[in-house]
Amino acid sequence: MAEDKTRSDNKDTENISIKGVQKRLYERVKGLATDTGKTVGEITNDAFKVLLAAAGETKKVGEEFIQAVMDSKSTFVQDINSIDITGPDLAKNNKKVIFKNIQNLVFKDITEADFEAYVESIINVKNLEIPKGIAKFKVLERAKYVDNINFH
Repeated sequence: MAEDKTRSDNKDTENISIKGVQKRLYERVKGLATDTGKTVGEITNDAFKVLLAAAGETKKVGEEFIQAVMDSKSTFVQDINSIDITGPDLAKNNKKVIFKNIQNLVFKDITEADFEAYVESIINVKNLEIPKGIAKFKVLERAKYVDNINFH
């Protein structure tokens, strides 16, 4: 009688044969079932639920990671003789910028907030001009191999 009740409670279950299961894995599942007082089917259902939940979360985390990497890609401005950059120029780009291999780099009409938000690094620049309103150490922590810095 108890067997009939179990069958009526589990209308969504059926006997399924899965090909290709490694014998040693099946034996471990059988041992776990014995140790926990569950059936092999119950252990297998639990394992499938965990696998499906983990697969869904893994995909979601992976997609979020890829999107974050794409969103955080920096723009390179490099190999230029001379260029003037303004705060609005940086804001329109809306990404961090790496300035590299530039003879004369001049920042104009830029706030410290814009500088901090958009200038990732300044590398190998001969002459760099920065407005006085930007803290020197904000500039220095981003500057590498800069010959001359002029705060105007």
